[in-house]
Amino acid sequence: MAGNHGSRDWSGSLSAVCDARAGYGRDMYRSLSMYPTSADPARVAEIVDRTAAAFKQSPGFRSFTTSVDALMGPGARDGHVARVVVVDFDSLDDALSALKADSFQETRIASEAVGATHFLFECREV
Repeated sequence: MAGNHGSRDWSGSLSAVCDARAGYGRDMYRSLSMYPTSADPARVAEIVDRTAAAFKQSPGFRSFTTSVDALMGPGARDGHVARVVVVDFDSLDDALSALKADSFQETRIASEAVGATHFLFECREV
């Protein structure tokens, strides 16, 4: 039995792993939003929920993540940012379409009203 490990055909497994990772080697566009500590946490939570619901329906949507609890690290020492949201899209067109969608404009305005800082940039895994 000990000698059988090397004789297994891994080609099918390797192919499945490569197929699953195929989308992650490509460039993508990321929306990064930072909500200030001065904003009402309940209002921010509502905006984040509405943003997630809108973007998850958008073509080219990849993922939506948000910070949980207190931020940590050197950048959090000043206490200006209370929540971070990261959204990934396949392309710039997909990101811009989601951000400019009529159904998202009320949420965008609410986000800006609480003082959120927003970035959109191209990124890739290295």
